[in-house]
Amino acid sequence: MRRTLIILLVVVFSALSAVTIYDIQYPEDPSGDSPYVGQEVTTTGIVTAVGFKGYDDNVFISMPAGGEFSGIYCYATGTSDLQLGDEIEITATVDEYYSFTELVDATNVEVLSTGNPLPEPTVITTQELSSSEEYESVLVQLNDVYVSSAPSEYGEWYVVDTTTVPCQIDDGFFYLDSVDPPIVIEVGQFWGTLIGMVDYSWDEYGLNPRTPEDMSTESDNSPETVPVAATLVGNYPNPFNPETAIFFNLQQPQNVKIDIFNTQGKKVKTLANSNFSAGEHQVIWNGTNQNGSNVASGVYFYKMQAGKYTSTKKMILMK
Repeated sequence: MRRTLIILLVVVFSALSAVTIYDIQYPEDPSGDSPYVGQEVTTTGIVTAVGFKGYDDNVFISMPAGGEFSGIYCYATGTSDLQLGDEIEITATVDEYYSFTELVDATNVEVLSTGNPLPEPTVITTQELSSSEEYESVLVQLNDVYVSSAPSEYGEWYVVDTTTVPCQIDDGFFYLDSVDPPIVIEVGQFWGTLIGMVDYSWDEYGLNPRTPEDMSTESDNSPETVPVAATLVGNYPNPFNPETAIFFNLQQPQNVKIDIFNTQGKKVKTLANSNFSAGEHQVIWNGTNQNGSNVASGVYFYKMQAGKYTSTKKMILMK
């Protein structure tokens, strides 16, 4: 009887001491730090990525459903044979490495099951990725983005979507020039989908594709979701100097706003913000900012908003 009671107490204590990844990641403190920082915890999750920063025992795990605060990075687990889809139980200490929440100093890693489906990537915008802690260590997906900044010497590059706020893409799992064929990134290049794990380094969130298959030039948006009440056709000429015409169509009269942005996501000029009749239209941009001053040569983005319709395209000013 006494032995049975002791076993029961051990089981109850273990259940109470286990926490979810959400519990670990959801910050109650304004600093954004985990409420469990410095504590040893036991949690479970599905392995969503392996080999971060070149080490096989660095893995990301996620709660099965995915979503906000669902993922966490496990540093140096000591187990180098973990596979995608493994469900593991890990006992480790919660650490804030320059504000990036990690599980470190693992004392136990146990594979509970294998071959589990990975959570679906959480679709977010470049603006959300650039500033939202809830996606740290989460498997996410960006859709329909343009390259706004070429790779630096450290491998980081930037993309932007219709929010016009750029976010970082990093090489935490593989180098672009180490694959066959090498992946070449150029300013203005379109990517239909970018999938990967979100890390936090040097005060910036970044998306890290796990393999080249996480990067696709094909758009993930189905035709049924494309609005038809308005269409941003494009601009001509492109490249241009000194001016270009931006063409759009409307199926009904409505207000249209067209803004020009640089590759840093800063608005250069509001080109149009008024009511237009149904039909074909064009507006002219002469390469000047809101103050009428000439802007520098380079890549620019123009964003059209008409009701619920939003579309962004790129153009190149050459002098």
